[in-house]
Amino acid sequence: MQDYLQGVVTEPFTLCRPDDLPGTTGELSSAAGLVRPGARTVTGPGARRDLAGLLAALGEARSALDRGPVTPVGEDPTESDLNKANDLGFGILRVRGEPVRVLTDAALRSIAAVLGLAARNGTGFEPATWRRLVGGFDALLLWLADPGRAPASHPVPAPGERQPLEPGGALRRWIYGHHVFMVFSQGCTLSLACLRERAAAGDGSGAAAAAATAVRLMWASQGALSFAGDVAMEDYATEIRPTLMPPIAPPRMTGLHWRDHEALVRELAAARDAWQWLAGSRPELLEEFRDAIDSAYSAHRGVCASFVGDRSPSLLATSRSSRPAVAVLEQFHRRRLDMLPPSARDDGDGR
Repeated sequence: MQDYLQGVVTEPFTLCRPDDLPGTTGELSSAAGLVRPGARTVTGPGARRDLAGLLAALGEARSALDRGPVTPVGEDPTESDLNKANDLGFGILRVRGEPVRVLTDAALRSIAAVLGLAARNGTGFEPATWRRLVGGFDALLLWLADPGRAPASHPVPAPGERQPLEPGGALRRWIYGHHVFMVFSQGCTLSLACLRERAAAGDGSGAAAAAATAVRLMWASQGALSFAGDVAMEDYATEIRPTLMPPIAPPRMTGLHWRDHEALVRELAAARDAWQWLAGSRPELLEEFRDAIDSAYSAHRGVCASFVGDRSPSLLATSRSSRPAVAVLEQFHRRRLDMLPPSARDDGDGR
């Protein structure tokens, strides 16, 4: 584990490879019984009075979860060097195990870490963004517990007022925000795969449940990125930026090359026809998903612009290029939206 992670990630954050995620609601249903007790625990009335109650419920649910046996993946010929660098930089360990159990454990652990920081130091962004962040966790857990039903919404306890961060606090927000973002990325990939599978089967209600989950997870991704960037400029410069650049990080390291993000992009492209089919009966879900993608990529671009400015070169730039980071992110933003069918309210600019 990287030296700067000591005291931030006390044990490796375990995730399965996105390649190992199931792709059908039938596979999810076989593991749903393992998730259901924890889902009831963290969405019950006692868990929703305040952050302390929700944190206690998360701890109870994780302690009761049977994660099953897991083993490290080890050397993986399908893994890119840039993914390996990202995993190492954020304390992530890839494991083999029952994927739904591993994902559920990662979801419980990552949201508890975020809530713990919010309880101690508050947040500095809009309350709606906070509700989307926690609501995405709720949606994932409830859908895994019952993949045939669109997940219900539950009250989200508010964080406290923003307080100054202790030394190392900015790096913790950055790391934990990315951990929960990785969970949401895997969950969104899984829900899009199930959307495709249900659409192919002509199952409108099952497809709508998967699509509704994808919408909430994409909105939650915006919240996760906002949380990761919820730090002061000087703290970013001293605690975070050095971990993203040589000699600590390899050249051109970026989360856009994380295998989980790459899997999500592939699934976005593959799900185009399924979205088109579902839009025939539920057009609002496609519109909401397009809005959520727009917001998530705008949040990424906004974090970048806040800390490195509109003109600073992208980490993806080569020695012969000086393209600004925000311009690179905007290009990716437009490409992702273009992977989806236009919505009924499309105004002609692709959004």
